[in-house]
Amino acid sequence: MTAGKMIAGEVQKAIYDAMIAANCCDGRIYDGVPPDAVFPYHTIGDEQVSDDGGSCGNMWIVHCDIHSWSRPDSGSKAEVKAARSAAFEAVSAITDISGFQFDGVSLETARTLSDPDGITQHDVMTIKFLINSL
Repeated sequence: MTAGKMIAGEVQKAIYDAMIAANCCDGRIYDGVPPDAVFPYHTIGDEQVSDDGGSCGNMWIVHCDIHSWSRPDSGSKAEVKAARSAAFEAVSAITDISGFQFDGVSLETARTLSDPDGITQHDVMTIKFLINSL
């Protein structure tokens, strides 16, 4: 196991701050979605943290899911894909994770699907962060 400081909410905060600064979905970025949320919006979802066992330092690999949600009248996935693209651009611009040495960010996967309700379009993007304990 990696020695040093364990990552807590720092990656989520960096994602949130970057997406707010970029005005993604007009600032509708949630951890917990309010019942009256206006579409489209983003949620910062699940996170998986692992140590980089092959690293010479104290490196953490953090995978974080960012969800984009849309309910277009047309049923098209174009709006949710545009929201995903804006979120990716914002997150790709992150250069600092508070309390850690930031070593990079990359896209792992992105998938777009229609939700079972037949109305909502949903995208799940998994982003990979590499960070080191200071």
